[in-house]
Amino acid sequence: MTQFTKREISLLHHHLKFYQSLQAEVGEVDTEAKQHFIEVLKGNVEPETEHEKVFLKYLSSNQQKVDGMIHAWSLNKENPRNPNFDDEIG
Repeated sequence: MTQFTKREISLLHHHLKFYQSLQAEVGEVDTEAKQHFIEVLKGNVEPETEHEKVFLKYLSSNQQKVDGMIHAWSLNKENPRNPNFDDEIG
């Protein structure tokens, strides 16, 4: 299974809905950063930002399990698969 750091889970917790709205191309693409994100998702350019990289990682993972990790993180609970939780979770 793909490993996620605490930082990556935090990014997904705070920004997943926004990432998904960019993926669906909902709303205005009014910045170069948003356009680049969409181009990354289409496979036209390489990911550069941590946001682009973590969302691609999420898309290639077992999203249901990662969603559970995000939920556990939001409740400030330990991940039973990795009780240290400060390192990597997955």
